[in-house]
Amino acid sequence: MPGWIPTGFLGLFGVVAGATLVAFAILLPVCVGRERVRGVLADRDLVRERAVGIAPYVGALALVLAVNKGFIRRIEAFSFEYGIRATTAIYAVEGDLVAAIQDGIPRWTVYYFGPVYVVGYVVLLAFPIAAYAFAERLRPLKRLVAAYAVNYAVAIGCYAGIVAYGPRNYPTVPGANPNAAPVEPLLLDWFGGVTQLTSQVNAATNVFPSLHTALSVTVFLAAVSTHEEFPRWTYVAGALTGSIVVATVFLGIHWVTDVVAGGVLAAGSVAVANRIVG
Repeated sequence: MPGWIPTGFLGLFGVVAGATLVAFAILLPVCVGRERVRGVLADRDLVRERAVGIAPYVGALALVLAVNKGFIRRIEAFSFEYGIRATTAIYAVEGDLVAAIQDGIPRWTVYYFGPVYVVGYVVLLAFPIAAYAFAERLRPLKRLVAAYAVNYAVAIGCYAGIVAYGPRNYPTVPGANPNAAPVEPLLLDWFGGVTQLTSQVNAATNVFPSLHTALSVTVFLAAVSTHEEFPRWTYVAGALTGSIVVATVFLGIHWVTDVVAGGVLAAGSVAVANRIVG
């Protein structure tokens, strides 16, 4: 693991938070515009009106996140007791595809895909919340927050009903194919401190569907729908989303099946959020 990367939870959290703030400082003037930001912030009544308008959606998302965080171990225990063991079935469908993808991408790219999986993901999810707060209408922000909540709610149900390990852990699963090509846990080998960060909100069996993919694709779909108002953000969101989707597989975290399921979840969540807001 590179020596310049902090291994402790607080150190890594500080790096992620600092990088996110730097990204915001760049993206707000580039993708939103200084004049738009100043104009909205100068109107206190508008700020208050938007805060009140988005509050129910933020509350719903906070509730879903609290359930995920507060009951993560109980959900994991429930899935082991009653859930479907799906890891070997996923391998039967796609075989050594993840190992082949790892072999086809140069190892040095881990210096890109590792940070983008962690830092880029946080920026991708957080920035549009800030950007859409300065939109002409509040609808894009309501729709995005609602879509986040739907994604998490459905994913929690899937994690409770399906026990699946990622490709990096496949050899330890009972019934695993002994001839399976090994998948390197690149993220954990090169950025070991990440485990301390992700373990706060995740479990090893939470892989189907890929929530990284689902939320990233959700942001991109939202960016496409707001392209006329924030055209530059569409391209940034597209680049980050594509990189994160590739990273989830290349780093050995998710199966391609998980990624496909995450894309389907994203499309469904956006459709449901449109109905909720509409």
